[in-house]
Amino acid sequence: MNQPIKKTPSTNALTPAQSRELLARNWVKAQPSVLAFVIASAPQFTDAEDLLQEVAAEVAIRFDDYDPSRPFLPWALWVAKIKIADFYRGKKREKLVFVGEAMDALVEACARVQDLMTEEQQALRECLAQTSGRSRELLTLRYAQDMKPRQIATALGMSAAAVRVTLSRIRTALSDCVNQRLGRANG
Repeated sequence: MNQPIKKTPSTNALTPAQSRELLARNWVKAQPSVLAFVIASAPQFTDAEDLLQEVAAEVAIRFDDYDPSRPFLPWALWVAKIKIADFYRGKKREKLVFVGEAMDALVEACARVQDLMTEEQQALRECLAQTSGRSRELLTLRYAQDMKPRQIATALGMSAAAVRVTLSRIRTALSDCVNQRLGRANG
């Protein structure tokens, strides 16, 4: 029995502006994991920086080949694997630090970390949505407006020590909330 060939969506179906936006959004989310993968694979940090730039360029060049119905990170890590292999071939090193299964395991680990980070970010968003009143105000001043505890204290008529203690309690409550949402034991 012949199965009909299933066509997958392509970035070619997007307008150039939509394609650029999709690339930018996906890259911003994937870049920390790709960077971690490249750093773990490169002998020196300066090599990793150069490799990350090459990976970013290659991802942009090949983006029309990306299937938007599939996860972006594994595809970007696949591109990174190719660029890392090219790097080592170019260096003509006799020993490769990561080959075959070891590099595949590292790719999978980076993808799992990205998934976990995404789950944690979603849980944190939900927990923050439940925060209100003075707690919400303190978080906004500290993290959205980047005010120091002393500045917050002056703005709210509190002592700097009280601001620090309250922020610490809020962060602990948020951490407990995130852990609870993710089904983790607090500790």
